[in-house]
Amino acid sequence: MGRKAEDLATRFERLVDRTGEHHLWLGSVNPERGTGRMKVDNVERTAHRVAWELARGALSSKKRVLTCESNPACVRVEHLRLERTTETSARRAPRARKGTGSMRLVRAGTWELRVTIGRWGNGRPRSFTSTVRAKSKAAAAGLLADFVEETSSSQLPETQDVRDMTIDEALNRYLDEYLATEKGRAEKTISDYRYLHQRWFSSAIGKEQVKRIESATMDKLFGTMRQAGLSASRLNQAKSLYVPFFRWAKRRGMTTRNPMADFQMPTSTFRSQERTPPEVEELSLLLSTAVEETPDIAPLLVLAAVTGIRRGELVGIPMSAVDWKRNQITVASAISSAGKVKATKTRQSRTFHIDTETVAMLKRHCDEIKKQAAEAGTELAADRFLFSLALDYATPMPPDHLTKRVAALKGYLGIENKDPEVVALEDEALRLRRSTPPSRPAGRPGPLPTGGLSYREIGKALGRSERWASLAVAAAERREMAHGSGRGDLDFDGSILALRKFTSSELLDAGFNINVVAERQGHGPQVLTRHYSKSRASSDKRAAEHLGRVVHRKDALAPEAQARSDRDP
Repeated sequence: MGRKAEDLATRFERLVDRTGEHHLWLGSVNPERGTGRMKVDNVERTAHRVAWELARGALSSKKRVLTCESNPACVRVEHLRLERTTETSARRAPRARKGTGSMRLVRAGTWELRVTIGRWGNGRPRSFTSTVRAKSKAAAAGLLADFVEETSSSQLPETQDVRDMTIDEALNRYLDEYLATEKGRAEKTISDYRYLHQRWFSSAIGKEQVKRIESATMDKLFGTMRQAGLSASRLNQAKSLYVPFFRWAKRRGMTTRNPMADFQMPTSTFRSQERTPPEVEELSLLLSTAVEETPDIAPLLVLAAVTGIRRGELVGIPMSAVDWKRNQITVASAISSAGKVKATKTRQSRTFHIDTETVAMLKRHCDEIKKQAAEAGTELAADRFLFSLALDYATPMPPDHLTKRVAALKGYLGIENKDPEVVALEDEALRLRRSTPPSRPAGRPGPLPTGGLSYREIGKALGRSERWASLAVAAAERREMAHGSGRGDLDFDGSILALRKFTSSELLDAGFNINVVAERQGHGPQVLTRHYSKSRASSDKRAAEHLGRVVHRKDALAPEAQARSDRDP
């Protein structure tokens, strides 16, 4: 090898990092292809061709050195290959270099980018595509360079099946394998997410591959939800699903980008008709009516009002969680809608005091439990729950049962807040039930019919089930009783959540420290003030009276102004 070749080899080696699997070129590179370049005798040549010729001799102009399949900046000779260039192939459109990228004009302003990195297990090239908007070839080349860098630095999928997975397939795997199994999310959370996807996203993008979803597509779908009038909480629920989903998909090589990375939530047009928590007098009416009409849940409602415990936590209190000597309750778990024991919403337990009258009420409740078990000849479970439908109290009361009983209680008070169409349908069911009964056929013994139509006939006439008809008639009768007793004009929220809001509002109105209230409720101060501390009419009146005393107090006026105020009230 001559002096010039030795000088070139020395200069070449100064610009190569041979410490890793790939021998990386450290000098100047082609911004579009990512390949190295250097000048030899004032002529620019590719670094990988120079590497080949230094190691294996000069090449004719018809021979071309192909770059490393995994890294275009690699100049390791063992990773390079030769390709013979013919006149026919020279006239063909440029092909994508393995490990680099190519671009193709699809239509005016739209380009298809393709990057090939390595090969799949079956030997086929591992390529990725992306369709972008670019006004010029130079702009598209810049986007191609970004795509090459993005793909090279991303986690690549192991198989083509993973790379080509659709949104529906990937989301089901995300919910079942990741959220449910690895994260241990509640069954209801998983089902809510699944329904949300099926309702608002699956029809539009469910069959699309994950890698082809763009930010504009997700913006459009969230905009559709907004135009449909969905609440901010429902939009946030969708965001809580898709932001981590696309992060998860990117980590597994299903996509090279997260289309939700810079997502901006649209402003919801939904305007909720939120009802304020009950006043003290309304709460007393609710609890006294529960003792008369729904005594089976009266103790739960009292405990809910004095503690603000969530519904699932309320029905899931074991007897061992009550410290009778210290007047304390420990909330360490909750019950899901499926009846399974789960962690609390914050995944933390909390202990707080309860008043002596509530403790006495719970003791009476426990005595009644023992009495009922003795009369039925049943032995109570050792680790029994405080509230249950089972005689041995070994299983907790289902949360949905409590909700249904509260709905019945609200019916007795006339505060159901149902849709007018539902009320009209229930009233019609009651009318059909009370219509003139048909005459008994001659010669048929037995009692006279008690109603105009049976529940089965009512359900058939109204397009509903027999069970719905029986429940509808009962609801209409309760509503009728409420109006007959003068309760039809009541308007307050009597739900379990309203009792939780009552507890928060009452304690804050009484001047208790916000951190104390938040700890009892089982969430942070910000959540407390945003969602659970609600302004009630009584608080607003007290605020007005306080400001009036401050502004109009005469003893604070100057003597001259005091005399003038006395003369001219």
